[in-house]
Amino acid sequence: MPTPKGEATKTRILEAAADLLVTGNDINLDEVMRMTRTSKGQLFYYYPGGRNELRRAAAERHLARLAQAEAPVALATWQDWEDWIEQILRLHEEQSHDDACEVAALAGRALDTDKVTRSMVGRMYELWADQLRDQLTAMQGAGLLRSDAPVADLASAMLAALQGGAVIDKATGSRRHLGSALRQALLMLRAHAT
Repeated sequence: MPTPKGEATKTRILEAAADLLVTGNDINLDEVMRMTRTSKGQLFYYYPGGRNELRRAAAERHLARLAQAEAPVALATWQDWEDWIEQILRLHEEQSHDDACEVAALAGRALDTDKVTRSMVGRMYELWADQLRDQLTAMQGAGLLRSDAPVADLASAMLAALQGGAVIDKATGSRRHLGSALRQALLMLRAHAT
């Protein structure tokens, strides 16, 4: 069992690898060792499977960080949805064009050739869509959304607006695509209001 110092080293290695994934880079063991000031022996002690094991662990960590940062707060009213969108846009605005974006980076992992990583990303998207769907279902129960509103489809559209807008803004250096996509998705939701 690793000591507290060993756990800190393992965590440092994992966070550095996850940071590389978010910036669009693949896992390079030499780069991870340089970033964490660790030796090859340390790296292989904690990740004996080498690059592939570290890559999968880093993808899991990336998804966990994203789930923490982007999990929707209680979206029980239309004002909550507007506030949530404004919060996302504020965070997006605070990033420079060159800053890593957890949301945009997820798209690259979705196209990963490693089936395990791609499957993890797919589960993350499904979880995210389910969270949004549950919020909309609760709004139906509260009488704010029509009972015939296609909540699963609306949740998927909101998620696609968030992911697609973030990727396009990151690629173009713009700040308009994410805002436009999220606001149009919200208008689509509101079209089903009671």
